[in-house]
Amino acid sequence: MQFIDFKAEHFSKNEERNDYFIEISKDEIGFGTIEVHKRQDYESLSEAEYELEEDINKVTIKMKEPADIRVNF
Repeated sequence: MQFIDFKAEHFSKNEERNDYFIEISKDEIGFGTIEVHKRQDYESLSEAEYELEEDINKVTIKMKEPADIRVNF
């Protein structure tokens, strides 16, 4: 399984929904299963609370607060 790490500053704020999101191209991560983990500290990760929206070209990860995350695909 491969992964990409994102920092909290990569997230954008949705003012209408009062949440944060990041969009990832399917060209980058492919079309398989996606898992999102929140970084606790330098070495440890935990399950993140998130919503996932997919369309043919991209995946959108939505969270209540921005965080450093790892996206496994």
